[in-house]
Amino acid sequence: MLYRIASILILIFLSACVLTENTRNKSFNLPALELQGGSASAIVVGILDERPYVLSGEKPAKYIGEFELSMGGPYDAFTRSKRPMANEFTDKLSRLLGHKFPQVKTMYLSIGLSKQEAVDKLLASSASKVVLITLKEWKSHTAIDTSLWFDVQLESFNAKKQLLAYKRTQGHDTFGGAAIAGPITNAKRTLPHAFRQKMQAIFSDSLVMASLSSQKAVPISKRALDDTAPVEMDSLTPQSCTVELILYWKNAGMPDQEILTKCNAVK
Repeated sequence: MLYRIASILILIFLSACVLTENTRNKSFNLPALELQGGSASAIVVGILDERPYVLSGEKPAKYIGEFELSMGGPYDAFTRSKRPMANEFTDKLSRLLGHKFPQVKTMYLSIGLSKQEAVDKLLASSASKVVLITLKEWKSHTAIDTSLWFDVQLESFNAKKQLLAYKRTQGHDTFGGAAIAGPITNAKRTLPHAFRQKMQAIFSDSLVMASLSSQKAVPISKRALDDTAPVEMDSLTPQSCTVELILYWKNAGMPDQEILTKCNAVK
């Protein structure tokens, strides 16, 4: 019995060493997203950090969450490079998307840009389609386990700034494994995969992929409106919406309050 217990403890120790060494490896890479479809056309992708505590200046752009140790805390956690978190995420997108979109380009977006300013900057690259990913929340907490609160939104636009697709995912995840690897090592190992998981969730949406793969993607407003209604560009000004358009927003994950800010009446 003692021999068996000793063997198990040694195995746990060696596993922890392997996980820690893998985490230290700066060349750690995430696998490409598994997407149905793709395009050889150029697209430009940017990530806009709209976390309220970053916009207010309460936390710096390099803030990723908190960690607690046995001696106390919580303490603020930052990106390894001390660069803005959104920039580090942006750097990962080329590898995640390059397999299906070989001409994908990425662009850094400054803190405090409005959505319209961000889209204008992406379109300044002369790409026919751009993707704006907005981080409304992304914060981890590492203690015994690692928890992640996230709220990520994707919008794709054509050269006329018409919205082609929208997808949003939000929630709270908890990742185990700290008992073997240790809390900090576990967080470093799991959080990059969590980012890939959320990118998989929003990019694999069928309408998102259609908007990026098709050369003649139809704007959301035109798809939802009847043939006699005028087609308007996506705007921040509330307007009358069809039931189909409201259902699209709802199914894509848009909160009810945000739908109300877009639609002041139902057609």
